Amino acid sequence: MSIDNSNISKTDSTANPAKPELSMQAFYAIKLAELWKGFLSTPISFWLISFYLFIEYVRPQTIYPEIDVLPYGQLSIILALTTHFLDKSRAWVKNSANKLITLFLITIIISGVFSTYPQESLKHWIDFTQWFIIYFLIINIVNTEKKFFLFYFAFLLYSFKMSQHGFISWANRGFAFENWGVTGAPGWFQNSGEFGIQLCVFLPLTLYFILALRKYWGKLKLAFFLTLPFTAIASAIASSSRGALVGVAAVFVWMIMKSRHKFRAVIGAVIIGYVVFYNIPPESMARFQSAGEDVTSVARKNRWADGLDMMNKNPIFGIGYRNWDQYYPTHYFRPSLAGEYPYGLPHNIFIDAGAELGYTGLLIFILMIFITLLNNSRTRKLALQTDNKFIFWTANGLDAAMIGFLVSGSFVSVLFYPYFWINLAMTVSLNNIATKQARSDSLLNTD
Repeated sequence: MSIDNSNISKTDSTANPAKPELSMQAFYAIKLAELWKGFLSTPISFWLISFYLFIEYVRPQTIYPEIDVLPYGQLSIILALTTHFLDKSRAWVKNSANKLITLFLITIIISGVFSTYPQESLKHWIDFTQWFIIYFLIINIVNTEKKFFLFYFAFLLYSFKMSQHGFISWANRGFAFENWGVTGAPGWFQNSGEFGIQLCVFLPLTLYFILALRKYWGKLKLAFFLTLPFTAIASAIASSSRGALVGVAAVFVWMIMKSRHKFRAVIGAVIIGYVVFYNIPPESMARFQSAGEDVTSVARKNRWADGLDMMNKNPIFGIGYRNWDQYYPTHYFRPSLAGEYPYGLPHNIFIDAGAELGYTGLLIFILMIFITLLNNSRTRKLALQTDNKFIFWTANGLDAAMIGFLVSGSFVSVLFYPYFWINLAMTVSLNNIATKQARSDSLLNTD
């Protein structure tokens, strides 16, 4: 797929020693020794938040139970908070998203207090509180381009570990269909549908990463990085998740819409689409053909209708934070469908937000989506001022990743999974970095 570069300034970055690209060239070239040296130069709080990402996205403590002796994730969050608070050089990052995510937390608290089953809300208070804390840790700790690059690159590698495993698993069974599909790392991505959503996030980030940095790589390095989107698409096919494939399609449609070279973009998307279509197992294709009428689809539509009914009957703060599991079977009668349990989660992030948190929570969630797009738009404009192609294309990638999540997440209950919250944090972090670079560049030009 061809994405336009013509709207990025062609100014020679060597003409201005203040250009951030100069100090980042070794990072852009993925020189591992320089990346490691850069990581060692970061404060301990950055090490800890990076360790948290590793623990949650790789889950070594689950893969190797013998080392599962400590709550590594919780400890890294607590220690990151402590060390960052003790850092005298810390500076508070301001962004409109901060107010929205705080309002979302307040809505969750109020919803829980006045919920039908407050004990359930209390039991799950950590589900969102951890993302609230992690969001503020990321935006305040990952506050330079070098730190962002290291954090972002690690995120891509951890996701690649899952996608290559998914591809190899599919290849080992002769690229045949399995009901359970393929899975990602234990925890958030264990289920094939949830793994498929991560692939919809991962895919556009890899494509824009390659677009941003390919000129710094030789042929071998470029070939390696092309395996990232390749395994993402292959694993999405292997996941047997209809939502994942719809999400992948939405990502490419979004990228075409954002491209100025739409003809070439469409040709590239058609070629990729044909290859994907040709490699979808017949059993997966049959599931698409029965979409809307099969047992799973009917059950989902029933739950969506019931979720909308909950929103209309409890419009302000919903039935209560994390109350769906208990509220649904006791307030709605659903006869059992053949092969499908009549009750279960709503399988839609928007129904999740609206049913449990009312129209208040749903509105705030939608506003956070809007602020993500707005932040990335502003970041691109700032990146054009400093001729920073990495930041420019990464902002595009974060937009497309969110679209992939929103579409694929419309079929699974994953509102309180990491997808949206980590994306929002990286979006705000990147905007802060772009803002600082633009201000620095403006001051130097003035001088």
